[in-house]
Amino acid sequence: MKKYTQPLLALSLSAPLLISQMAYAADDSDEVTVSKPKFNFFTSLGVLNVEGKDFDPESFETEVGLSGMVKAKEFKMIYNLTAELSGAINSQDTGSTGGSDDIHIKEVNAIFPTAFGTIVLAPRVVSGQNKDLYSNVDLFEYNETHSNTTATPTGNTLYGQPSEGDDLIAWVSPKYKGIKLVAAALSINEDNDKDLDVKAFRAVYDQGAFNFGIGTVITNKKLASSDEDYTRSAITAGYKIDGFHVGATYEVNDDTFGTSGDYNTLGVASRYYFDDEYSLAAGYYKKDSDVEANDDDGVVLQLKKEVGKNVSFWVEGASYDKAADNFAMGVNLRY
Repeated sequence: MKKYTQPLLALSLSAPLLISQMAYAADDSDEVTVSKPKFNFFTSLGVLNVEGKDFDPESFETEVGLSGMVKAKEFKMIYNLTAELSGAINSQDTGSTGGSDDIHIKEVNAIFPTAFGTIVLAPRVVSGQNKDLYSNVDLFEYNETHSNTTATPTGNTLYGQPSEGDDLIAWVSPKYKGIKLVAAALSINEDNDKDLDVKAFRAVYDQGAFNFGIGTVITNKKLASSDEDYTRSAITAGYKIDGFHVGATYEVNDDTFGTSGDYNTLGVASRYYFDDEYSLAAGYYKKDSDVEANDDDGVVLQLKKEVGKNVSFWVEGASYDKAADNFAMGVNLRY
């Protein structure tokens, strides 16, 4: 599902110039206004020691992107483009070229807000299902709670929810008293006579100190020539008060493809802020599978120091029953 192409790299490099020209051309028009793009950068880099492997300095994530807005009388459009570069940075360690084939296009989307909800068109997308239903327990840097282990490596592989997706169309309802509804469809395989390969639905309440969400993802059986559709459902809740956050996410996987077996995963995580700079996070995760060999559980701890809103330093360690234990420390920079 991942797309690593030189044309996409060329697009990412030429897009700023193209959009700037569009903005200049639109300056004299009362009909359409194209804002100059906002550029953003994020990197998380440091040192990593995974059980059974050598100590290794590496980039955990390095992203560059741009975003902006187009306004007209008939519509408003927000656009985003994000490229993930850590694959190219780290790939020389594994004998790869470290070239454009290792650059991962993480997000390309167009968002259309309307009075009746927001429409999202995204050839590449950061998963909203993952953000809305797993952020209560996704508090860590290397031990992130998603199933993507290639584009964005993670030490915590106990959940089945990916952090990214392909070829998405989604509708997000207007928020009402803290509640929003989301319906999304992904067309992953263009040649299987099935337009909607994956369907996702969720309802989220987030207002004040408390948040709650529930959702499901249905993956069509034709993607894996299976007898049943693969269904992944999740429920989450979180609470924040006086510098303390605690949350939980429970995931249920039914009729999974391949040999992984059906399984459930529970995660509970919390973060406590000692002051404006220092915080301590802890998480516990437990996976219970029909295939006993796939059962696992683990504990993650992290100490973080934030230097303003742009820089943070952190130390993180994780111990799992079966997955590889790991220790990492690093620095995050964003602007």
